[in-house]
Amino acid sequence: MPSFGSWPRFACASLLFCSSAVAQPSGSAREYFARGVEQAEVGDFDSAVSNFEQAYLLSPHYAVLYNLGQAYSAIGKPIEATRAFEMYLEGGGAKIAVDRQTEVRQLIQQSKKRIGHVAVEIQPADAKLFIDGRAIDSAALRGPLSLTVGVHGVALTLIGMQTFVGRVNVQAQTIVPLKIKLEPAPVATTVAATERSPVGQVAVDSQLPQLDIFLDGVAIERIGTDPMLAPVGRHRLRCVRDGYQPVDAEIDVLEKGAVHVACDLTPAAGLPATDAGFVSFNIDQPGAAVFIDGRRTSTSTRLPRGTHVARIRRGGFSDWTRTITARPGFPETISVQLQPTPEHALELARASSKRRTYAYVIGGAGIALLGTSAVLYATNNGRYSTWAAQNDQLSRDIQAQRYNEDLSSRTEDLQRTATSIQRQDDAALGVAVVGGLLVGYAVISWLGSR
Repeated sequence: MPSFGSWPRFACASLLFCSSAVAQPSGSAREYFARGVEQAEVGDFDSAVSNFEQAYLLSPHYAVLYNLGQAYSAIGKPIEATRAFEMYLEGGGAKIAVDRQTEVRQLIQQSKKRIGHVAVEIQPADAKLFIDGRAIDSAALRGPLSLTVGVHGVALTLIGMQTFVGRVNVQAQTIVPLKIKLEPAPVATTVAATERSPVGQVAVDSQLPQLDIFLDGVAIERIGTDPMLAPVGRHRLRCVRDGYQPVDAEIDVLEKGAVHVACDLTPAAGLPATDAGFVSFNIDQPGAAVFIDGRRTSTSTRLPRGTHVARIRRGGFSDWTRTITARPGFPETISVQLQPTPEHALELARASSKRRTYAYVIGGAGIALLGTSAVLYATNNGRYSTWAAQNDQLSRDIQAQRYNEDLSSRTEDLQRTATSIQRQDDAALGVAVVGGLLVGYAVISWLGSR
């Protein structure tokens, strides 16, 4: 099987997306990998993940996993990143340099700090579990389920039973118990209470919160992003929210199947001031991209009133995601502090260490120059005292009219000495200024590296 090692080292942007093995890959895998590196360098980590995965699928060499793990981490998938890094170490073994092994183990430890576990117990056992709208295979529930740290939406559904909707707060490197028991649903409210009413699922794809959904003119409840139950057959679905253009769609629901409907609502034109609000983001990292309800926008934008999902992304930093509320009236400013990914944090730490080293060197040079200036000034001060005494004596001799042959030469000597003293004073001052600037720069650099 071809591998990736003899490729040239690519220039790295915020992460070290470089290969580290030895051999020649197949043409198509090579193209996917190179495309992934290019996308990672410009911060398009979602696309980079897709191309690294395809490259590894075509030519499963361990070197690709190093890049794939970093891309996973950059898009907030520490579980996948940990798995990729561990496979990288296992596949490369002794062929991986010791310093690289140490680095990857550090990345694994940092990724694990963003992972927690949930021990799930459900009744009935054949109920369908959804976490953040994603169906969980029953086989994955035999042991603790790994999830990223934070709050996750949970739903448990079974035809004929009341749907459970809740949340679970996942903590780092901790197993959280989650026990759910469904209760029978009243026959009148169950879509598929009997075998005469076969049902399918309708999944509405929309990142817009507060979305009202109507099926054949009847409002239906949407539980997070979970698929909704609907009778088999043709239906008319309508997605509505105040301040947005509604979306209508004709759908065919199949038994035991799922139909996906994209409800990508656009804000209505000409919204009055009472139905819209301005939101601005003050982001501590330049070049970050702002997304509102899945749409890219500027850092200051006008939104229909109500709640929205804001997501801010920048290469080398974890995504910032919050639910915000647009209110009519004065603009609201939201301060955003992006947190570096584990890989970028290591990179920043190394850069800070280098800046501190440079600060020490520059500061030392500045202190040495200040010391030299002090020595020059001290020695020149002694010369000035001698010159002042000689000059006073010369003045007294002139006033006493003690003219002699060496009076002219003494005057010239004192003038030359005065010029020399002035030049040394100027040199001492110049050296002191340079030394002070270097010390000041070193202090600023050292403070900036903390």
